[in-house]
Amino acid sequence: MNRIKNLIRIASLLIVMVMGTSSAVAQLDINISGGTVRGIPIAIVPFKTAEGEVLETQIDQVIAADLRASGKFEPLFSSDFVSFPSRAEDVRFKDWRFVDSEILVIGEVWKLGDDSYEIQFHIYDVAREREIGMGKRIPNLRKKDLRTAAHIISDTVYEAFTGNSGAFNSRIAFIKRSEEEYQRYRYRIMVADWDGYGEQEVFASWRPLLSPHWSPDSRKISFVSFGTKGSIVQVLDLQTGKQETIAAFSGVNSAPAWSPDGSKIAYSTSKNGSPDVWVYDVFSKQHQRITTHYGIDTEPAWSPDGQTILFTSNRTGKPQIYAYDMPSGNNIRMTFEGDENANASYDKDGRNIVMVHEGGQIVVMNEENSDITTLTNAKFDESPSFSPNGDMVLYASEQNYQPSLMVGSSDGRIRTRLEFVSGDVREPAWSALRR
Repeated sequence: MNRIKNLIRIASLLIVMVMGTSSAVAQLDINISGGTVRGIPIAIVPFKTAEGEVLETQIDQVIAADLRASGKFEPLFSSDFVSFPSRAEDVRFKDWRFVDSEILVIGEVWKLGDDSYEIQFHIYDVAREREIGMGKRIPNLRKKDLRTAAHIISDTVYEAFTGNSGAFNSRIAFIKRSEEEYQRYRYRIMVADWDGYGEQEVFASWRPLLSPHWSPDSRKISFVSFGTKGSIVQVLDLQTGKQETIAAFSGVNSAPAWSPDGSKIAYSTSKNGSPDVWVYDVFSKQHQRITTHYGIDTEPAWSPDGQTILFTSNRTGKPQIYAYDMPSGNNIRMTFEGDENANASYDKDGRNIVMVHEGGQIVVMNEENSDITTLTNAKFDESPSFSPNGDMVLYASEQNYQPSLMVGSSDGRIRTRLEFVSGDVREPAWSALRR
């Protein structure tokens, strides 16, 4: 965002000059081997359970899948382990140096009642032969909570060795379309864990649904639905199921996005002709127009400090990313590489911007120097959304000609398909952390 302020200052000076002229006349060490960047080798021992207890959730496998998808860790195969400790006194560090593991995770699942569990786990730095923190416990669990507990352990490991918060105990939303009758489709807003597990329908319609976007507290979702007179921007309260209409103006109403503090929703509407970006105040119920142009201005997204709104505009002929600076009211073009750039949003620090490049590639642009990192090379990828920690990107794609949801590391090295999600799925959005 410093680049935006610098560009604004330069633009302001140019305006003054033109006017004057006209009037006068975690730290993380990544191993590189054979040109390939590897994550940190980590051994996750299968968690011990009560004798005879068979759990559907395999804690170690969930943790391994989480950490592998981040691109920063490389879980080892348990078939290579020479010991299987579950308690601190059973750990022999030489066993883990033997398999070239730098991190060790062990634990137990205690059954306390018919549907009452507790998890105890330990994390070790093998090279230094020391435990990271003291032994940890997650109490008061039911069987259905064990997968969430595994995500919490993944977050704990992630933060301990990267210095950045994990994003595995979070949720995603997406649209699923199904053909209920011949050429009659049902559209659903689905909510699931970050990896797509446990999807639940929260809203459904016989008309198309678009653009789900989480409120900062993850209690509400804004989205676009279609009524008899066209598109409508709505907000769904996930606790009560209540819906509130935000924009139902004549014309096209689209692309809602919450401000970081949850007090405002930016959206696009063509109520006055060509689509422009407007801002709705959640408390005063007032609407403020912030762009005015004969081109199409749409797909707003807020910066983390709430001072900048990115948006897509074709005001120069083809779609490019612009930034509206709230304090000054200036619009600055942000993208110049490529013929088309669209659907942009910031990471949590405001340092990187993810977008759709050239109509179907997902790329990340450094906001300060405009360097581009390519995440995908496909032609039809869309709807990118940063993870809460900014280290991964969720997006919609096609695999073997079938719609799918994908997660890629933000450095472009690792891509993972969300196997728990199937069907005609699209327009994913990542929530804030759920703790």
